[in-house]
Amino acid sequence: MMYETIRVGDWVITADVEETRKQYEKDIDMCECLLCQNYRVVMKTLPPDKARIFETLGLQPSVCPDINEFSPEGDRHLYVASYFIVGRIAEGKKEWNPDRNWTISFELPRDDHFIPEGFPKPIIQLDCVTLLPWVIDEPYE
Repeated sequence: MMYETIRVGDWVITADVEETRKQYEKDIDMCECLLCQNYRVVMKTLPPDKARIFETLGLQPSVCPDINEFSPEGDRHLYVASYFIVGRIAEGKKEWNPDRNWTISFELPRDDHFIPEGFPKPIIQLDCVTLLPWVIDEPYE
């Protein structure tokens, strides 16, 4: 295992980026509901500075096994999505919040329900809380 030290806002993460990347290249079981499909489509169009955060940790923003949508706020939808990383939290406790529509934080997984099968330990969870537009052709209901 090759661990790298990565700073994300106020967080310092020690991650095996290569191993995390390999895990996400596997066929990961993902929900196919419209809300989850919309999240994945929008995340393919992230600005480079936001996409880079995920890529630096070995993640693909649009490949997420644990997506939750909360009520719409105007023309946007509040999502909380959790990604898994092979690694540990070295330091950092407060949320990193460059703007109010986008928050990234890290924690230990609360349960292993959404962790892809065979994912190596130690595991940390990246939580992305964001307001996203509805972009897919099917209407939101």
